[in-house]
Amino acid sequence: MPTLLSGILALALMLWLLKSFARSDPQFLAKIARTVGGIAALVGAVFLGARGELFAAAPLLVAGLGLLGWPAGTRNLFAPYLDRWLPRWREHVDDGATAGERGRAPSGKMSQQEAYQVLGLQPGASADEIGRAHRGLIMKLHPDQGGSTYLAARVNEAKDVLLRRHR
Repeated sequence: MPTLLSGILALALMLWLLKSFARSDPQFLAKIARTVGGIAALVGAVFLGARGELFAAAPLLVAGLGLLGWPAGTRNLFAPYLDRWLPRWREHVDDGATAGERGRAPSGKMSQQEAYQVLGLQPGASADEIGRAHRGLIMKLHPDQGGSTYLAARVNEAKDVLLRRHR
């Protein structure tokens, strides 16, 4: 009987915590997650450093400090490296800042041939085929599903380019 009572209390506590979590402010939760993650990374870095594994501790230390917001402008530390190895990286990062602007890719106007390639279709595809291909890709590439705004915008633009000729 005491086991059943403790199980019911544990379940009630879990339900209360889940309701509180669902009603919480997302920005507040993100701040808490960054703080807890930063502290956990720093603790991990100290632990690895104490064991003599400095090559594993150093990146963890940098990540922990970055999550805690110190030093300010951590992105600026990696910008020269990324500029050298991935010259177009800023297009994709800046595209995330303009997530409200849907449908227009930053690279300019898309040709019909490129639109067919983006959607994986053969030239002359029907409007239904275009819609199915678009839905299948957007379900995988949408930012809400872990994709990027850049790729989702390219898929949306490809659909728009191809459906324009069906109207």
